[in-house]
Amino acid sequence: MGGGYYEGDIAERLRSSTTDDQIFRSQGMGARNAIDPTLNIKGKTRECRDSGEHPRTTPIVVAMDFTLSRGDDAKVVFSKVPMFFGQIKLRQYAAGPEICWVGIGDATSDKAPIQVAQFESDNKLDDWLAKMWLEGGGGGTGQESYELAAYVGAYKMELDAVTRGEKGFWFFLGDEGFYPRLSKEQVRKYIGDDLPEDLDSAVVFRELQKKFHVFFIYPRKPWTERKSDIDAEMRDRLELAGGRFLDVDIRASLRWDTYDDLDLHCIVPGGGEIFYSNNTVRKGKLDVDRNAGRKETRKPVENIRWAKGDAPKGKYKVFVRNFAFHEDNPRPIPFILELEVNGKIEKFEGVASPKGETSEKSDVTCFEFNYDPNQRTVSQDETDLYRGYDDTLIRSQWESVLPKENILMIDDPRSIVDTMLGAIALVSGSSIDEYLGDMESRGQTSQRREDTTQALSGLAEQRSTQSVDLGNLPKADSKQVKKRAKIKRL
Repeated sequence: MGGGYYEGDIAERLRSSTTDDQIFRSQGMGARNAIDPTLNIKGKTRECRDSGEHPRTTPIVVAMDFTLSRGDDAKVVFSKVPMFFGQIKLRQYAAGPEICWVGIGDATSDKAPIQVAQFESDNKLDDWLAKMWLEGGGGGTGQESYELAAYVGAYKMELDAVTRGEKGFWFFLGDEGFYPRLSKEQVRKYIGDDLPEDLDSAVVFRELQKKFHVFFIYPRKPWTERKSDIDAEMRDRLELAGGRFLDVDIRASLRWDTYDDLDLHCIVPGGGEIFYSNNTVRKGKLDVDRNAGRKETRKPVENIRWAKGDAPKGKYKVFVRNFAFHEDNPRPIPFILELEVNGKIEKFEGVASPKGETSEKSDVTCFEFNYDPNQRTVSQDETDLYRGYDDTLIRSQWESVLPKENILMIDDPRSIVDTMLGAIALVSGSSIDEYLGDMESRGQTSQRREDTTQALSGLAEQRSTQSVDLGNLPKADSKQVKKRAKIKRL
């Protein structure tokens, strides 16, 4: 794909006349509830081809985490696309840049864990980015499906640059780890390839690096703040409706996104059942019941919980029933059920009434489990449950598959694009001092330059001590002399 040229002045006028949030809403990003079909990679490939217009292309992939913890980064990137693309061209950091946006979620819980645009070099870049769905999900485990995106880059992208013996650039933007194994079922479901077995994710990342210089840009964030982001949607709905989220032995919370009346049921030890007309059994309580009998909200939630110390020992069964359709056009109802037991949280993603069923025929069993109030141990305290969000552990996992200098830690998410540009500049032959001079010339603050310097320090040191074959890097035409004097500020 690709062709044409990015007109930065047009893009800047678009951004100056309205806010990024307005652009996203008007073009669909953040307002849709399903993946745009053109971003569905299943059964497809993406191509970055040379042409008469662009005889030497450099593929650049920006793969963004669209879960709750990092979804807003896409808006930061959107606001800076003119600067990003314009600086690559003006500073000649890379020849013939072609950019592909990739959206990443969690294939264990999200509807759209992988979204892949086409490679473009003109203003269609804005259109593709605006088509992305900020699903805002995530599985709450400290891991997202980065390995699924890596598989797309390694096996489903055809790049003329690689044929010439060059590499493109791949940037993961996120703050979590990846799953150690790439599921063959997920590859079949979302990409359409049949694998004989699950793959070691390290193998997939190794293949990706044969085609791209791969970086992970990691905004630092305390694990407590990450936990808050992951829990935010369910918690916000519950607390707005008056439900109990904290200090529980057991909590089953249901959310969906229609006016329809889904009901949450729980069979408790001894055979009693908690539901809308029997809301308290053995100290367990249904404390929120939305859309009961009327079109109340398209952000409904229901909640059954036992306060800490109240849940009886024994077997539990949690299921969802569609009591009634309330939408004008009844259709299957996707839902998420979050179960917390002794501090451990699990999620179930299901669909109610796939064939239009209601009442008992629509029942979907989500969890069956045995509860023992003595099961909670030191290893299950809150800090341990969310240990997957620890900076040290996340960085260590990424360093097992990428060079440590390619893990770019930043303090301010607004430094994302500056850091991407710096990585491209350094790999393509610029020094860190030259790049910082470029940042200063376009008016970046000393704080932003310091954040970027810290992120790129390892890469800068590695590049300065390495013998670089500039003829094998995706730089601009060698006949052109890079002008580092006065370049107009974007």
